[in-house]
Amino acid sequence: MKTMKLWRPDFSLWPSHLTLGKEMYASLSSCLIGALMMLAAFSLASCSSDDEEFQTNQLAGTWLRVYDEGVVAEGYVKYTFTPGVPSTSGDCDIYVYDVFTGDTTIHRGYVLNDNRQLVIYEPMYGGTPESQTWNIKKLGSSTMSWERADRSDIIYNFKRAALQK
Repeated sequence: MKTMKLWRPDFSLWPSHLTLGKEMYASLSSCLIGALMMLAAFSLASCSSDDEEFQTNQLAGTWLRVYDEGVVAEGYVKYTFTPGVPSTSGDCDIYVYDVFTGDTTIHRGYVLNDNRQLVIYEPMYGGTPESQTWNIKKLGSSTMSWERADRSDIIYNFKRAALQK
């Protein structure tokens, strides 16, 4: 029985060529160009997914907090972000409905920075405002996820609230 090698590198002839069998040559430069094109394609794909995970212009509007599966909530919480000037800061109205205590609306301010941090604060004059800082894990057109900056075990998930007619 005769055995045949289909592919073997032969670097002794010329460093810029690979020998395929006896007579087929593949240029190292064409291999490098192909590898660079694949690297560029992967780079572009990874950039687009990062952009989809964090779009600062998507924060404006009303978001409904979503609870983990199996958690029973006797009410709901909605956050409405109204941008000001600049658009990365503005007003945040937190509407809380609780079956037992009723409705509550809390007015706050917010700042969204380039480090993916959202600071929600109570505006105060002449004092230090109370604030909470959240690391934004995802901010897209339909879903959002926050992790509290000082406690990574507190995570809030949201979905965009449907427009009421």
